Amino acid sequence: MFYLCKRRFSLTRSTGYPGIRLLAFAAILATTLLSSCFLKQDRTTTVYGTITDQNGVPVDSILVIISGLKFHYSTDLSKVYSDGNGNYNVLVDVPKNFTAVDVIIPSLSENAKFMKIFSGYRIKKDDNITNNCCTASIGRKTKYDFQLIPK
Repeated sequence: MFYLCKRRFSLTRSTGYPGIRLLAFAAILATTLLSSCFLKQDRTTTVYGTITDQNGVPVDSILVIISGLKFHYSTDLSKVYSDGNGNYNVLVDVPKNFTAVDVIIPSLSENAKFMKIFSGYRIKKDDNITNNCCTASIGRKTKYDFQLIPK
C-alpha cells in the first residue's frame, strides 16, 4: 500500500468506481440492442411452385406475376412463365416501401394460354389447400401450387 494525496490505494484491490462499471455495462448493452434494431432486414423473397391442369398434368407457358403491396396499391416486381414441367421460381429483392408480396396468375392478353383454355385456379400454399390467395411473407420462401380449372 502507498499513499498519494492523502488517499490510500491498494494495488491488490480494484480502484474503479462501481457506478462507472455499471454505466459502462449499460452503454455496451444499449449499443448491442440498438445495433440489432438497425441491421438490414433480409427482404429477399422466393416464391416457387407448380402449375398443373385438373388432371395433375404440368402446364407450361403460364404467366405468374409477383407484385409488391403497399397500402391500397400494388406494383409488379417480377414476371415469370412456367417451364415445360409446370414449374416456376421467382427470387425478388423487395424494396423497403412494400409490406407484402402478392402472387397471381393474371387474366391478361400476355397470358393467352391461360385465357384461352382456363377460367380460374385452385391454390395450395406450402402443400396445404387454401382459399386465401396469395400473399407471401417478405424475406421468406413460399410455395404456391396452382391447379388450373378448364372453361
